Amino acid sequence: MSKSPVILIMILACMGAQGQSMRSQLRKAGRDYDKQRYEQAETKYRRALQIDSTDSRGQYNLGNTLYRQEKYAEAASHYQQSLADPSLKKSQRAHVLHNQGNSYLKSAQQDEQMQGLQQAVNCYQEALKLDPKNDDTRYNLAYARRLLMQQQQQQQQQGGQNQQQNQQQDQQNQQNQQNQNQQNQDNQQQNQQQNQQQHQNKGGQDQNQERNKQPQPNQQDRQKQDAERLLEAVKNNERQTLRDKQKAVAPVRSHKTDKDW
Repeated sequence: MSKSPVILIMILACMGAQGQSMRSQLRKAGRDYDKQRYEQAETKYRRALQIDSTDSRGQYNLGNTLYRQEKYAEAASHYQQSLADPSLKKSQRAHVLHNQGNSYLKSAQQDEQMQGLQQAVNCYQEALKLDPKNDDTRYNLAYARRLLMQQQQQQQQQGGQNQQQNQQQDQQNQQNQQNQNQQNQDNQQQNQQQNQQQHQNKGGQDQNQERNKQPQPNQQDRQKQDAERLLEAVKNNERQTLRDKQKAVAPVRSHKTDKDW
């Protein structure tokens, strides 16, 4: 029990040392920030926040340092952590929201994202609720809304163009398909016609060959007449030959001569 006061004193002493170290880092970071040495200021602010990450002032200043280095998305995150402090006054909260809106706006312009513009509009609106007389916030709100409207119109136009292009592409594909089908039909008909023509030509050739094989009527008559004459000639020749043979074998007739032997 006697050691409890000693331990408590040691804890308080340690906490006091950490507090002094944090305040020292914040002061050094602030001097670097004023001299526009933003990278050195960022390092010191991060060291201070390692001691106490809930320090809203440290989070806010780190957000400003990151904003100066154009690290807008990361800056917005630290502004959000600063807003987690419930002890912030309205004017302080409005100031943080204003800077957070600027971070979202710059980030959206870098990445061309509509979501960032909408977040910027939301931050400016919340800031104006806390500080309605801030003309800078009102001007930035109007500017962010105009950019958001322009981006929405561009997306709508782009969507309409894409839809029109898709429709045109579909129509072109349909036309190409119809042309291909028509071409296939034409080719099929042409092949059928060629096959029919070849079949007719072949049939005509067969008929011509058959006619060539078969003698014509006049030619048949002439051939028949020639055959009959040839046959008649052969018969006449045979009859003549037969008569000659008969003469050769016939007896010699005696006849009266003028002188005896």
